[in-house]
Amino acid sequence: MAAALVAAVAFTSCGSKAVNEAADEGEALKTKIENCSDPDSLKIYVEQAQEYAKKLEAEGKGAEAEAYLDELVPTVQQKDPSVASYFEELKNKAKEEVSAAKEGVDSVANAAVDGVKEAGENVKEAGENAVNAAKEAGVNAVNSAKEAGANAVNSAKEKGTEAVDAAKNAGTNAVNKGKEKASDAVQKGADKVKDLLK
Repeated sequence: MAAALVAAVAFTSCGSKAVNEAADEGEALKTKIENCSDPDSLKIYVEQAQEYAKKLEAEGKGAEAEAYLDELVPTVQQKDPSVASYFEELKNKAKEEVSAAKEGVDSVANAAVDGVKEAGENVKEAGENAVNAAKEAGVNAVNSAKEAGANAVNSAKEKGTEAVDAAKNAGTNAVNKGKEKASDAVQKGADKVKDLLK
């Protein structure tokens, strides 16, 4: 009786708040199902109850939606077993849709997580490549500097050896010329002495 009174108030009161309307809608449907004797009307009320449960589900009230439908099953079963089996089919279909939606959300979430992981790995790999390239460039610069230094030292050694050889040759030539001149002077002196003696 109280439920019927609540349903009547829900349908006649236009100034009810949205929260009360939602709760009243569920109670009103429950009352309609309890008082219905026509199988076709009962089927329509069952469909409306299912839609109401879907609305609860969409608001994140899955447990409430299932509890609401479970409350209606015995009444519908008592009224008309054929409608009760239809009602069970609707419930199962709704559960499958919710499961599919959840799997879809999980799949999207997993894909997003995988995408973030992959992006992180790509950034890490790019960083490692940059570090390796910098190391390699540093090693190449050091090796180039070493090679240039070694070439400069070798070049200086070679030039120093050439200068020493040139100095030796010049000294030897000077000594030889000095010897030659001295020998010529001695010869000339000897020749003059011979001439004087004659």
